[in-house]
Amino acid sequence: MLGWLYSYSALPIARRWRGYTVVHSTPTLETYLSLRKATGLTFKNPQAATTGLANTIFAVQISPSSSPDNVVGMGRIMGDGGCFFHLVDMAVHPEHQGRGVGKMIMKELKERMDKNVPETRTVLLFADGKANELYKQYGFVETSTTSPFP
Repeated sequence: MLGWLYSYSALPIARRWRGYTVVHSTPTLETYLSLRKATGLTFKNPQAATTGLANTIFAVQISPSSSPDNVVGMGRIMGDGGCFFHLVDMAVHPEHQGRGVGKMIMKELKERMDKNVPETRTVLLFADGKANELYKQYGFVETSTTSPFP
């Protein structure tokens, strides 16, 4: 049932959506660090990021169809593969925000979870800013107003 978690193919699945291409693959280190910087996410050490990316269960990247090498949105699932999952690195380049890219990333991540992991799963994410409103649309509820991390 959960074999997809560990046999995740490096071959991306691509489809078009509203002038964008949706690809199921883990971002490269360069793409990951660049998009995090462009969106104001915290800096990650390249060595740590390399390890983290290698432990991705599932990832989505979105690029303009006219520029497939220019990733403008990403999101990843990490976790133990059965009980606990964490949505991480949700990022949409500021020039592409407000166009539904974040919703498409969430839709892809949620569909993957709904089809491949037990209903008893626990899915966590940390959100800030206006992103809270996006996550509420997908059934997430706020459990704390402060981060447990400094």
